[in-house]
Amino acid sequence: MAKVVLVGYGQMLYSLIEGIKAKNHIIAGVFRTDRIKYSPFELFLKDIFNPSYDYTIIKSNKLYDIKAKSVNDESFRNEIKRLNPDLIIVGSWAEKFKEDILKLKPCINFHPALLPKNRGANPYFWTIYLNQTITGLTAHYMDKNFDTGDILLQEAITIDENETGASLKEKTTKLARTMVGNLLDLFDKKQLQPIKQNEALSSYEHQLTNKEIIVDLNRKKEEVSRHIRALTPWSVPYVKLYRSYIKIPKYEFLEIDEKTKDKKTYEIIQNNKKFFVLKGSDFLIKIYK
Repeated sequence: MAKVVLVGYGQMLYSLIEGIKAKNHIIAGVFRTDRIKYSPFELFLKDIFNPSYDYTIIKSNKLYDIKAKSVNDESFRNEIKRLNPDLIIVGSWAEKFKEDILKLKPCINFHPALLPKNRGANPYFWTIYLNQTITGLTAHYMDKNFDTGDILLQEAITIDENETGASLKEKTTKLARTMVGNLLDLFDKKQLQPIKQNEALSSYEHQLTNKEIIVDLNRKKEEVSRHIRALTPWSVPYVKLYRSYIKIPKYEFLEIDEKTKDKKTYEIIQNNKKFFVLKGSDFLIKIYK
């Protein structure tokens, strides 16, 4: 049985825990993102009065909660040396691992895309936004750069016509449950076969910025719909109307008719206490207040 330390947060972390336990491999400890977000005293109070779901999952599974300030901190290195895992497995993490940590133990990241495409942040958003029809999950060795290490396992996922960022994340993290168990079985049997990434096929996407949360009504209805779905649940979309930014908490598309076909894009068609209707390029959008 393989012995691992987990580093991660959210749904990917929970799925990895389930998948490792299902195959009876050993989780020596878990390092959660709360440790780098809060001071020790703040986290002490939070764990008592408002514990995160990550903390709840760790405790309910009776796992060791690693105490460190960062994956690059001396305290984390000491914990790895003490726990002596075979592998460090990462599922969602913002920090870049320094080379001295990568040299301690083999580090494997679960990246929610088909590397070398869609390296970087939030592939759930980008694959939908960029109108890709296939994405996936890649388990790869970590190196000094983000998402560039040798590929160990990879499986494709179809992006459905009405996919949202949330539904794609659910499908991807569900796949992680089976993939991590298969990977550790292969590791135990010494049957992992690393494959170098093809740099000619690589792409890199950045973290979401204010630019990505602004919906452009000059684009076609299909593109606007895809943009809004890709943002779910990462951010509420906005539309820029004159000098203001209007939230789109709930919306529906309406058809252009004879009365509105000659209206200008962004022109207000209707406005009342409950909603307003704006003209798009080839559609109307009803935005609820």
